[in-house]
Amino acid sequence: MTETITFRSRIPKRELQKRFGNVSKTINALLERELAGERKPADWRDVLETPRPKITDEQWERCLQPE
Repeated sequence: MTETITFRSRIPKRELQKRFGNVSKTINALLERELAGERKPADWRDVLETPRPKITDEQWERCLQPE
């Protein structure tokens, strides 16, 4: 049986589609990967080898701003 899950993104739908293409397909793949436990590192050294997402200078500056 298929269930429907909805969410409200703070990011506009057009921007999500531009970045991920088919948003539903991408979300389903992310959920399946998380539920399968594929992202759990076997060892703490695996965490260090995991590639990190690239951030822009603007995003970095926002991280440095006090709340």
